[in-house]
Amino acid sequence: MTTLPSRLVTPVHRYYALRAVGWMTDQLIQFLLPVLAYQATGELSWSGIVLAAQWVPRLLSLPAAGLLADRFPEQRIYWVNDLVRVALGAVATVLAVVLESQAFAVVIVFALLAGICCEQVLVAGEKLAGTLVAPKDMHRAQSVLSGIEQGTLLLAPVVGGALLLTGPLPIVAVVAGLFGVSLLLSLSLPRGSHTGAPRPAPSEGSAGRRLLRDSVTGVRNVVRIPVLRTIVLATMCINIMLGLIQGAAPALADRYGRSEGALGLVYSVAGLVAMVTLTAAPRLIRRFGFLGVAAASAVVQGVVFIALGPTTGFFFFAALVAVFMAGDSVFSVVIRTLRLRVVASEEFGRTVAAVSLLNFLSLPLAGGLLAVAGHAVPLVVLIPVAGAAALAGLTVLMTRLKRYMAAEPALFATEQPAVEADTPAPAVPSTM
Repeated sequence: MTTLPSRLVTPVHRYYALRAVGWMTDQLIQFLLPVLAYQATGELSWSGIVLAAQWVPRLLSLPAAGLLADRFPEQRIYWVNDLVRVALGAVATVLAVVLESQAFAVVIVFALLAGICCEQVLVAGEKLAGTLVAPKDMHRAQSVLSGIEQGTLLLAPVVGGALLLTGPLPIVAVVAGLFGVSLLLSLSLPRGSHTGAPRPAPSEGSAGRRLLRDSVTGVRNVVRIPVLRTIVLATMCINIMLGLIQGAAPALADRYGRSEGALGLVYSVAGLVAMVTLTAAPRLIRRFGFLGVAAASAVVQGVVFIALGPTTGFFFFAALVAVFMAGDSVFSVVIRTLRLRVVASEEFGRTVAAVSLLNFLSLPLAGGLLAVAGHAVPLVVLIPVAGAAALAGLTVLMTRLKRYMAAEPALFATEQPAVEADTPAPAVPSTM
């Protein structure tokens, strides 16, 4: 009877709780914005515009996230950003009351600004996993994290669907409240977890020049490590499909005569299926290896996405989305574990910032595609064409990944840690 409380207060479990609240707020924002835009305008192109707009400030802030993660303790990054988001939520709540006729615009601006902070804590959160979890347990921890992420994907649409019925003010209030919970959790994290490079002396140049230098270094690391470069490109292909689902889902639900509440239910069922699938991820990786699991999940997602375009039934549509999300959750376990193994710890922050920048670039691209082609090309054509292109790219990339991983078999072993706990992970040398 005394083991459960003691487990709940460990740093790792507080870290899991912190990531859960962060993902919950992020999933709420990502679910609500395209739906609110479609509700307000009835136009698919506006869903695409909002999808693209919410990711632009996030992408612009990612280089700064890498700089901060390599120079400051992760705990400090968390509580500063949480404090900013709570303050933004308080201001947005007041404005939603005072400017009732402009409440929709208030929600959009609040979500855009909060998204900048989300990217700051994303990089810090990824690095914090490397300091709290032993290398031999990392793929299991990443499975837990992916399960938590999928759990928020399960819950967020249910909460979001209910909030859509209440109006902009409750939306802002609930999201701001979640940021407050995140602030309390971030303050409970252990201090002194910073493991990055020492803070540079003032003589090394201005903050802007250091930021530019770190951004270039991060991108260079992605380019020079073949495994990392390949999984980033593969993730971009998958994220384009995911972004198209997020942007087009309100219109697809409307095509079947279903409400936004039904769409939330679809996402929730998909999250449940993904969570169940995740329980098998460590076992699948041990049996078939990182490459086998990555390739299978990528191909499944491509095939399923192509089938979404000509789908004629709502329940078949829901089933396809569920399979896609299940494949995405397993793929996430693989790529998170691989990048922890191939990136040196002293360069992790700036490199993961570059990885995230490139990965998330796919989402505004998907939004832009919907904004431009939404009027002219029907979804029954647009989705299969985009899916076929993504599937072709994934096939080529998985073939390359096989060759790169074969050159360093010890680094990608599934039954033993790739490196010692107190040494940085070596970068994979280029074979090109």
